[in-house]
Amino acid sequence: MKITKYGVTLNRLTQDKIEMVRQWRNNPKISQFMEYRENITFEMQQKWFEEINNDNNYYFIIEYENKEVGLVNVKNIDYKEKEGEAGIFIYDDSLLNSTISFQAILCLYDFCFETLNLDKMIAHTFRNNKRAIKFNKIFGYQISENQERIENQMYILRKKEYFENRSYISLNLE
Repeated sequence: MKITKYGVTLNRLTQDKIEMVRQWRNNPKISQFMEYRENITFEMQQKWFEEINNDNNYYFIIEYENKEVGLVNVKNIDYKEKEGEAGIFIYDDSLLNSTISFQAILCLYDFCFETLNLDKMIAHTFRNNKRAIKFNKIFGYQISENQERIENQMYILRKKEYFENRSYISLNLE
């Protein structure tokens, strides 16, 4: 599966790319922001891929200018509740202060809300990760109730708020 929109391409994660993702994920510049921060072994990565390679989880390699630069995903999709949990990281340091993360998330959320017909996205963010919190709020995420003192806070984005913010965000990318 390949989705091209907003100047990026999202390629569904395949077996031949999981070692690259494992190397990215084990790098402290990425792992410091993850709930699971221990070293991921080759065997652990294989098992993880077997568990997530289904229609309840969509992991995509972000491609920009023919270069693989990060990973974006929606996981633990509950089709009955019409919700999933989103995540993203950009591995390529030269793109950290660019619009690539916005482009990739717009592409993912369009897929989630329009193709998968989800109504709500969830994001977990450590409360000291001010950059991620600011990023999520731009899309319309709001912190869930009783999360202020929790270390790994839950934020919710509803379809309506996303579409209200999407045109503003995409206009500012042009």
